[in-house]
Amino acid sequence: MKILPLSSLLASGLACLLALQPAAIEAQQAAAGGKASSVAVLDISNAGLDPRVDYLSGIIGGLISFDLGSRPGIALVDRRNMDAVLREKELSLSALGADASAAAAAGRLVGADWLLTGEYVFMGSDVLVTLSLTDAATAERVVFRDRGADENLVHRLAEQMVRRLTGESAAFVEKGRSRSLVSLRDETPGSIALFSPIIRAEVFLDGEFIGYTTGNPTLPLLIEGLSPGEHRVSVHLDRNFGVIDLPQVAFRDWEGRARVESGKRATLRDETRHFNETLYKLIQLGSDTLTSMDSEAKAGSSAPGLAFTKSLSFQDRSGANVEVRVEAKSRDTAEGIVLEMTVSCAPAGAAAKSSSLSIPMKKTEYMNREAEAEALIVKLDADLQRRSDSWVLKWRVERTDISQNMW
Repeated sequence: MKILPLSSLLASGLACLLALQPAAIEAQQAAAGGKASSVAVLDISNAGLDPRVDYLSGIIGGLISFDLGSRPGIALVDRRNMDAVLREKELSLSALGADASAAAAAGRLVGADWLLTGEYVFMGSDVLVTLSLTDAATAERVVFRDRGADENLVHRLAEQMVRRLTGESAAFVEKGRSRSLVSLRDETPGSIALFSPIIRAEVFLDGEFIGYTTGNPTLPLLIEGLSPGEHRVSVHLDRNFGVIDLPQVAFRDWEGRARVESGKRATLRDETRHFNETLYKLIQLGSDTLTSMDSEAKAGSSAPGLAFTKSLSFQDRSGANVEVRVEAKSRDTAEGIVLEMTVSCAPAGAAAKSSSLSIPMKKTEYMNREAEAEALIVKLDADLQRRSDSWVLKWRVERTDISQNMW
């Protein structure tokens, strides 16, 4: 049996690798339905030389390869074959990152249109990542750089590279679901403490039912064993409870979001309330009780303590600001007084409208009388009472564009 020298075997193996490599890429191109850009992804180096974050090399490279490999216009070179070829040619990865011509030659060697190299530096709380795409045909190098703390940093860079390679947009960033890059190595579970005053309301974590509220506002429901990242918690009791979105006054279940850190506990406070409780507070714009003693009477006014002017404001359901003004005064009559009040309503960009009420009362009438006036979307209620030695006025202003039980 004839034994071939080792150098001949390596040369033969290299020829086989180079022959198989284009065939694999052509198969990916055919599956993609057209000409695909072949990309060889090399290791991402730790330029900061901090051994604590050496693990980021694999994570960043893996995310980049996953994103690029999911695009039909991009074909990835088989990494195992590529490593073998580079070792055979004794090509240094650090040299490829620094020398565009060497990177282009390596790309041609492994049958790739583009060679992707990169490095990262840990900045204490986030990571600076620099990625380079080198055109194997021209040695032209395109650099992409970004800085961040979560994996969306890598996804953003992948989106830019897809646009450069294919001319098409890609969406790899997942808002609200990204994990911290620097915590991916050690994902010790975290937890959420949910404080709620509601009794036995259903609790959902990221859309899945997990239990019931305790009903004790000082005793939280503990949601444990959570992976680091942002989580969504919602509470449902029945159609009469939840939160109200303003200014439109829309009704829904309460929902909160918490960013859980590895090994730590986040806290949420359930804002679920009975809808009527919240609506009552929204409806009431202002109120007061005024007393004018007979001993305070002066020339021209038997009840000077009832006179006032009050300015109020609120946002209507469209979000426009509404100015409200309330005025009151009394005038003497032969037998007592007449209370006169005016309410005016002025929505933003519209003419103000006013409405008045009048309540006559004798000094000898120990009773109370009520009246109301309405202007656009506000209503004034007044209650005048005569006591043995004084006049008492109770008034309140409400908005009428919302009402109790309206949900």
